[in-house]
Amino acid sequence: MVLRQLVSCTRSLRPQLAAKQSRIVTDTLPSWIAPSEPLGVPEARALARLFTSLTTKSVPRAHMQPNAEQKAESLSKPFAKHAAYVVIAHIDAVNDPLCVMRADVRRELEPGLFSLCEMMGTHSRDAVMVSALDAGGKSVMKALWKEYEKQRYIGKG
Repeated sequence: MVLRQLVSCTRSLRPQLAAKQSRIVTDTLPSWIAPSEPLGVPEARALARLFTSLTTKSVPRAHMQPNAEQKAESLSKPFAKHAAYVVIAHIDAVNDPLCVMRADVRRELEPGLFSLCEMMGTHSRDAVMVSALDAGGKSVMKALWKEYEKQRYIGKG
């Protein structure tokens, strides 16, 4: 839920919204975010780094058995069942009619979103396409997946 909220915080208000529409959007934002100064490129870069770090292998610290041999593992497998919901939050933020996500923020989020796509796999992607997205969401998901496929390492050559 926290990651979904952070993704939705990367959107900013559309210019020239009425007061009621602006209030609808600002009520969904945390109190520490000013609607006039939404999260920008540095925050999007940090969020992408967070998503990418979920796939990085590390050795967890064990306080119970300090002499035990531990294997380096990533959090991608346990987080895989939640990755689709974070991607859906991004798609909802992009498709929000009262908000806009700046192109530079989207560009900075891409590496993290690609890591989430890697965790999701095609089965989860297909399930999301069928059950959770409308027509606009499906087009954003297709574009995101197409970019992910383009940059993905396949292992040929």
